[in-house]
Amino acid sequence: MSKTVCRYFFDFLDGQEKWLNNMAEHGYRLKKCGRMTYIFDECRPSEYEYTVEFVGDKSYSKAQDYCRYLEGMGFRTFTKNINLNFSYGKVRWRPYAKGMGQIATSPGGFNKELLILEKKRDGAPFELHTDVRDKLDTCKTVRRAYGWAVLLMFGLIAMTFISGVSSMSVPMTWVIRAVILIFGVLFVIPMAKYSSLINQLKEESKIFE
Repeated sequence: MSKTVCRYFFDFLDGQEKWLNNMAEHGYRLKKCGRMTYIFDECRPSEYEYTVEFVGDKSYSKAQDYCRYLEGMGFRTFTKNINLNFSYGKVRWRPYAKGMGQIATSPGGFNKELLILEKKRDGAPFELHTDVRDKLDTCKTVRRAYGWAVLLMFGLIAMTFISGVSSMSVPMTWVIRAVILIFGVLFVIPMAKYSSLINQLKEESKIFE
């Protein structure tokens, strides 16, 4: 029997990973995911486990190569979106990425900023990055993505104060500002978490030097 769940994660790495593993512990294996939907098949409780990898900073070709590499290691992979993009037509700008990774097209790397990886639970830790410096680079990239999201949210609020930009009534304008502010805070929370994690990893890297 299949089970469909509609969810969106502002904490798109840790929050989503913990939730998927919780579903697996209760006997649900991921079958397919959409923008805000997850379809599960029933399985034995705790038979599978998941981790979530951010690839939004990579170009589409490099992300594909990385995905094939992981599949070659025996992992089952799913692509997932985070919807932190500025777009024009079929071309999207991802300001948090580097080099050609900043440009995403549809079809292409757009709405495929995450890889969800699945493996059978074997008692070994499900960690793709064991080197402290690799973890540090990943956390910095993720924090940069959240930083751009926060900047966008507060930029939108600032625009509502520009005369002539909107024809909405004053009460409705304040409602829109409040909604955008709430979204901004929801992105600030994980950004602060990754900033704290980055500081911890920096201290660890000094120990290993």
